[in-house]
Amino acid sequence: MHGVGTKTAITTVRSFPALLDVTRLTSRVGRGPHTGVDRVELAYLEWCLSTEPKLAGLAKVSNGYVFLDRRGLETFHRKIIGQDPWGTRDMRAVIGLKTPAPRGAAESDLRRLATHHFDEAGALSHLQAISDHKWTYLNVGHSNISEGLLEGLNAAGHKLAVFLHDLIPLEYPEFQRSNTVETFKRKTAAILGNAGLILTNSQDSERRINALAQQQGTVINTAYAHLGIDVPSSKLTNVAQNRPYFVTLGTIEPRKNHALLLDIWDEFADEYPSTHTPYLHIVGQRGWVSKDVITRLDQLPHGGAVTEHKALTDDALWPLIAGSHGLLFPSFAEGFGLPSLEAAALGVPVICGDLAIHHELLGDYPVYADLQDRYLWKKTIIEQAGTRLEDLRQACANNAPHIPTWDEHFERINTAVTGLT
Repeated sequence: MHGVGTKTAITTVRSFPALLDVTRLTSRVGRGPHTGVDRVELAYLEWCLSTEPKLAGLAKVSNGYVFLDRRGLETFHRKIIGQDPWGTRDMRAVIGLKTPAPRGAAESDLRRLATHHFDEAGALSHLQAISDHKWTYLNVGHSNISEGLLEGLNAAGHKLAVFLHDLIPLEYPEFQRSNTVETFKRKTAAILGNAGLILTNSQDSERRINALAQQQGTVINTAYAHLGIDVPSSKLTNVAQNRPYFVTLGTIEPRKNHALLLDIWDEFADEYPSTHTPYLHIVGQRGWVSKDVITRLDQLPHGGAVTEHKALTDDALWPLIAGSHGLLFPSFAEGFGLPSLEAAALGVPVICGDLAIHHELLGDYPVYADLQDRYLWKKTIIEQAGTRLEDLRQACANNAPHIPTWDEHFERINTAVTGLT
């Protein structure tokens, strides 16, 4: 899920006054193409801007919070999608040694656009001061979540709808950076204890969240809505390759299991002539706790069968996927698994692990392969590489899953949020 804009063409109405948190988008400025949750927050921004009820924005910046009216959010959106440039850094950003220059420029613009700007110490009084209108606070970015802020919003009489995408940091702490698990645990506790409505992306995630709340003796209100999928509607010009190739898409981190694919391609190199080995394109920014994998990527021979792409725009990514013999998705855990749905939307085969979320979203569309069964992965890859691309596309078309849209997503969200008392 890469790129700059969401191209959602959303028509779903919004029936409630929204105070949308845009902290995540602010924090991502200058850090490459929007991915995953960034794109979700951007889609919510575009939905809220395209609908009539009252709208405001809230963001955590390096010296407190900013409150934006609709006009401020419109300007922020134009800058986020690259339509307008960011302004110059103000004095606060210049002296903020820990704030990268691009984010500093974004935060400076937010301070200039804000109708209210307040520090953390005065947050509660200011949240009450903006209570001339009772908002529904929407946080969909896993950012700016704290017990104090959520309690303050509740105390000021606002409703809270917070998106909890998954519980992976709690369920698979071995795949996380050491300092992130406790932070996520605190955020989750704040959400479970304060949100009037917890939104999530799938039935699988909703089940897991409710199980955690029940385990902790907490009563919560939840609603799920599958995320919308954005792919080009016009015919793509496929990337030309002299032999079949596969793509894997996602941040390079332990949970994504890139090591399995590197092992497979190492074995292909031993078992097949170089001219008969399919290509592998690894697309994703380098993440964390992946020293061994990153070392192996750094040692890839130039012009070999495996190529790493650290960042691709949509214009480069979609043709690459569309011309492939399959998307490989060997993750150990996924909250939603956007790349697999994006590939399916393009009519591209998917080979993935046997996860509940894949079954929920894709049904019988993928080839499900045990993550411990390297032989099965190799066999399936070689079989697909030896099949004509036209035949693969026809088989995919005959078994295509439903591809969720943003309109469907926001219709469910609007119904759930409007029902908040």
